[in-house]
Amino acid sequence: MKTASSPPRNGTIGGFDAQLVAAKNQKTYFKADSALLRELGERLVGKPYIALAELIKNAYDADATRCVINLTRRRIEVSDDGHGMTEKEFLDYWMTVGTRHKQHSEKSRTLGRRVTGSKGVGRLSAQFLAQRMQLLSTARGSRERLHAFVDWETAIDTGSLTEAEALYRLEPSDPTLYPLASTHGTVVILHDLKQTWDEEEIRELGRQIWMLNSPIYLFGSNRRRRGDPNDFRIVFKTDLPGVDEAFETQLTQALDNFQAIIRGKIEREGRNNVSTVSVEFEDEVFSETFACPDFLREADWEIRIYNLAGRQAGGVSVYDMREYFEKYGGVTVFDKGFRLPYYGAENDWLELEYDHSHRRNRSKLLPDHLHVARALNDLPTQGRIFGVVNVNTSRENQLAEARRKNAGEFLKIQVSRDRLVANKAFAALRDAVRQSIDYYATLKRRRVAETVEVVRPSERPESKLRRLRRLVDDAVATYPNDETMAAIEGELDDVDASLEKVRESDEASRIILGPLASAGMAALAIEHETRKEMQGVRSKLRKLLKIAKENDIPGLRETASELTEWVDRLEATRNIFLPMMDAEDRERIEPLECEGVARTVVANLRPLLGNVQVTFDMEERLHFPAAAYSEWNAILQNVLLNAANATLDAKVPRIEISSEIYNRYGYLYVSDNGIGIGDNAEELFKPFARKSNISSERRELGMGGTGLGLTIVEMIADNRNCDVEFVDPGDSNWSTTFQMSWRVER
Repeated sequence: MKTASSPPRNGTIGGFDAQLVAAKNQKTYFKADSALLRELGERLVGKPYIALAELIKNAYDADATRCVINLTRRRIEVSDDGHGMTEKEFLDYWMTVGTRHKQHSEKSRTLGRRVTGSKGVGRLSAQFLAQRMQLLSTARGSRERLHAFVDWETAIDTGSLTEAEALYRLEPSDPTLYPLASTHGTVVILHDLKQTWDEEEIRELGRQIWMLNSPIYLFGSNRRRRGDPNDFRIVFKTDLPGVDEAFETQLTQALDNFQAIIRGKIEREGRNNVSTVSVEFEDEVFSETFACPDFLREADWEIRIYNLAGRQAGGVSVYDMREYFEKYGGVTVFDKGFRLPYYGAENDWLELEYDHSHRRNRSKLLPDHLHVARALNDLPTQGRIFGVVNVNTSRENQLAEARRKNAGEFLKIQVSRDRLVANKAFAALRDAVRQSIDYYATLKRRRVAETVEVVRPSERPESKLRRLRRLVDDAVATYPNDETMAAIEGELDDVDASLEKVRESDEASRIILGPLASAGMAALAIEHETRKEMQGVRSKLRKLLKIAKENDIPGLRETASELTEWVDRLEATRNIFLPMMDAEDRERIEPLECEGVARTVVANLRPLLGNVQVTFDMEERLHFPAAAYSEWNAILQNVLLNAANATLDAKVPRIEISSEIYNRYGYLYVSDNGIGIGDNAEELFKPFARKSNISSERRELGMGGTGLGLTIVEMIADNRNCDVEFVDPGDSNWSTTFQMSWRVER
């Protein structure tokens, strides 16, 4: 007979324990629908590279030194040389969804790695990628191999999770199956793929797989010295088009070309937590220690600051670097050595872009003694930083005090496995990392202020000449018949005449440079604002393309693709500003190779040159005189645009850039097959002088038009002891040839 529990008094319900024993209760059991396999596999993953990351984590936890991913049109194969699985481990752990055995084992069994998995659902990521799966695994020291088969659709159709099945058998092992001919390891083969891999997706997958490990060499516990048998490397292979083989090599070189590096670490100091930060510039290192809330026990990070303008190391173009940083830059978070996909360029978790857009100039996180005026003016944006933050959520769980563990106030990963839970521990991590970046910005602003020199005007040469003339006049009055005094007086007259010409030249220069400086500053400001806006446009277009693909909307996909191509063309035209944006290109004085400079300028100008064919016939090892790159860039830009304008009426417009060494002089030529310049070519080097015989219907296609280009060319060339002029082409294929010459130092 069932006994009814006593009704609560005054409409209230008593405590849990009191009500539990108030009457007899019956037992029942939770049931799980087999569709939960699909739900867990798809909801916990969401993206192909996250699914593959879960399989890679399994290889890492199994003490593998190599994990090889092989993608073909029909299947994906993930193999490793880890310790493998025994039959018992397969049945007790792999076949149990949500097993927690890794939570009870912080270190891997052989190499002592901190294990990355903890929820026991990562293996279901295979269901997100394919309909069917094979699993082959040989345990260390075993001669038998486990061979299992899972048909996910059949398992899901069973209705009850406890009735979902996998088939397996034991068979002789094959040592050629695993990477590095290992006698032990695991291979997961995915059949009947759910995704179709086009070139764009292959390229994205390859880069994302590469990004699963920290791209900063030797940063993170899982990046060991090259050649160390205990390292862990991910290899991506495919016979499908789209993989950029040079990407890793070029990017690694470019990533080493940073302007500053920020290192930080949170650790226990006595009973308190502290954050120790160092900022390393090329010539100086600074360090500071900050108090840190004790919600977080351990973390470390490294952030590199870049200047994505001008020439980049490794042969990577500025355009490619900006595009890469736009997608993969920012500060990412790695949990136990693997990247959490949420953090990066598209999510402003450190609020860098927010503070830029709101023109913040004072840090909320730094103590008062570190503040300087306009400190956050030098705060780097997401588009020019690359950083890695290392945390270990498993260890944070172990170190957390009981009261905080019960309240959930420790660093932990969300069930989506792509980000951390936004609690007080995460807030402490975010503030510590952002504080270190603010510290860098403050130091950068202070260094800029300290290097500004106030140069007092020196005595003008005219004043010195007047004093010298008074001295000579006194000497002539004393020695009226002295021929030496008379000769000195004549020389002073010549110097005075020369100074007058210099004054006229300086006045002309000021007339030119004043408007140009204003225009240049405006152009740089516009370029800076445009770059930020274009980053936002690119991000939105990628989202539109994703929506179009997921919902099969061809019209939207086509329009978004066209807009992306338009943004690419607009981005390319902005390359003409790069030498002005880069301080090194503006200020570093060095002899540069002629051909390299010429080809770079042509590449940057390509969007403005239209269908003009540009060829090169350059003397090897010929260098310009020592000067800044921006100077030669300005000369070549002006000359090339003039040549391009001159060819607007040509059926096949052509320009040739050539060079030679003759009689200890270097010569650079720019020839075109345009309309020619006729007589009095030297007049074109004067300010505001213009000459255009282009047909009126084609003239509107030309660039420039102020008549200042060649004046600037002559001014810069003269400053570097170069002579410029138009010469006879000496070849009927060309109508005009510009020549610049300089003495070559042997």
